[in-house]
Amino acid sequence: MMRTTGLVLPLLVGLVLLGACSESGPPALTGEVASTPRRTAVWLDGGIDAETSALLAASGVDELVLRRGAILLSGPAPVLQLLPAPTIEGPIPVAVALEVRGLGSGRGADAAEAVWAALASDFGENLPSELILDLPELGEDAEGFVARLARESGLAMVPILTVAQLGTEGGRKVAAAAHQCIIPLFGASNGDLRGLAEIELLPLAERLAVVRDLGVRVRVAVALRPKIEPEVSPWGEDLDVLTDGELAEIRRTSNLDRSFAITGRLSWGGEEFGPGDNLAVAWVDAAKLHLFLGESQRVVLPEIGGWDLVSLPPEGANLGLDRGELIRYLGGEGPAPGVDVRVQRSGRNLTVRLVNKDVFRSAVTGFGNWVQVELASGALVARSRGDFDRVVLGSVSSGEWQPILRVGLAPFVSSRPMSRRARRSPPGRSACRRVAAGSSCAGRFRSPMAAPSVGSSTDVARRIHRFWTRMNSDSIDRADPSHLIDSSHPSQVEHG
Repeated sequence: MMRTTGLVLPLLVGLVLLGACSESGPPALTGEVASTPRRTAVWLDGGIDAETSALLAASGVDELVLRRGAILLSGPAPVLQLLPAPTIEGPIPVAVALEVRGLGSGRGADAAEAVWAALASDFGENLPSELILDLPELGEDAEGFVARLARESGLAMVPILTVAQLGTEGGRKVAAAAHQCIIPLFGASNGDLRGLAEIELLPLAERLAVVRDLGVRVRVAVALRPKIEPEVSPWGEDLDVLTDGELAEIRRTSNLDRSFAITGRLSWGGEEFGPGDNLAVAWVDAAKLHLFLGESQRVVLPEIGGWDLVSLPPEGANLGLDRGELIRYLGGEGPAPGVDVRVQRSGRNLTVRLVNKDVFRSAVTGFGNWVQVELASGALVARSRGDFDRVVLGSVSSGEWQPILRVGLAPFVSSRPMSRRARRSPPGRSACRRVAAGSSCAGRFRSPMAAPSVGSSTDVARRIHRFWTRMNSDSIDRADPSHLIDSSHPSQVEHG
């Protein structure tokens, strides 16, 4: 546990260099790395209470990581800029992350003893489980500094090295000196992890190629915080308002996951937007995180030693993940929403109700979240859309959906105008653009039949046969749809 009695201003500590012989790190490791259990580390933006810590521990989190500031080595004496340590309660070991600047001055190894003396004074009896060193610069003395600091402190050193840095001799030597490293590989390039912007267009296999034959234990880092342009609150908020259709149009004109052209007045992320404004967002939700972790596991053992999730989301409906969603996912739940589809028949009317009672949200797509209702006989006439985005009539031939073009059925009549995005969506099924956590969509269909006995309620229920989500995102379109929303569950269908 790491605790302080109160908050203080960031600490500036000037250290006098102590004379010592410069030592280089050990030679690069060769051969195979012994396999060990993979570990999960969650980074923190602040303190957490004992209850949250217990939930994280129960979900399999092995370590917490706290950013504490920077070590500056470019001047005549090293300087530590330390942020106050918040209260972190609970049983999970806590590591400390520090950015190291100024490596390359030739004095890195000599400064390690003085740096550790100052850090040890700040830590007191609450020594961290390990030191994570973010190394944006790899000078000639980086390897020696890492090895010397490990010896002086007796703690494990874990450098953060980008894909580009591990492609250099200097980066591989630093990794060998520490016997392990953290590589930022996934997530939005929001500034929390270095190097993501340079690799976001690379296939996942190419990103992971630097891991193979590295000869050290590797932890894969994922940036969970979304990227939002223009900047609003750090974690934004849920996309429900933006996917309304009456207040914004979903577009794919940005380099980020989605962009929204605002057509009405709305409040989102703590900011006010009006017609003509634009928002672009990139996020990591449970489905993407599931895909990222699955891809990283495909790397041949034993190089992958675990995952670093940067950082723990706050409570509330954030863009991408909220705290409860992440904890439950790490505990083995999700990432599929807990969707309940109910169909009730009263005379010649069918009412379709879709409810997501779980914390996991569906994909954001203009056409992919839909419920298909198929009758054994008779025909459907759309009477009311309810909260669905649209109702489209058609038929199924040889298992393929075909929209009805010219038949004697009444067209869909909406109680409110549909957005242009909805009109451009491919025809097919009764569609709901997005199923948010805890939300519901309802639609009513009129079924004109020759006689009430034709197409009984049992037949209708038997033919309600499909519900799933299709991903409409380049970054996740290789995901198995079963990871997102499960397909037919007859026990979830009820009828009157």
